[in-house]
Amino acid sequence: MAELFDWLVEAILFTLAVNAVFGLIRRSLSRPAAGPRTAPRGPSERAGGALVRDPQCGTYVPQARALRLGSGPDVHYFCSDGCRAAYAAAHPR
Repeated sequence: MAELFDWLVEAILFTLAVNAVFGLIRRSLSRPAAGPRTAPRGPSERAGGALVRDPQCGTYVPQARALRLGSGPDVHYFCSDGCRAAYAAAHPR
């Protein structure tokens, strides 16, 4: 009787291990391949509106949420106060 119990436990553990391995394989095959990540090459339209590039750090920010410096055609957009301050210090008017 003990031999039957041991065999049953081994069979259950083997089945769980096989199921886990096939689950990992199935999940890895269903994911899209990760390609190289590159930043957009210019402003692009997204659900949040046009993206603008921070000239200090290069981060793209939705224009509606970006901080501004300047006016008219000479306006620059920033992702944070720190980037805006650093840019203003490096480019005095």
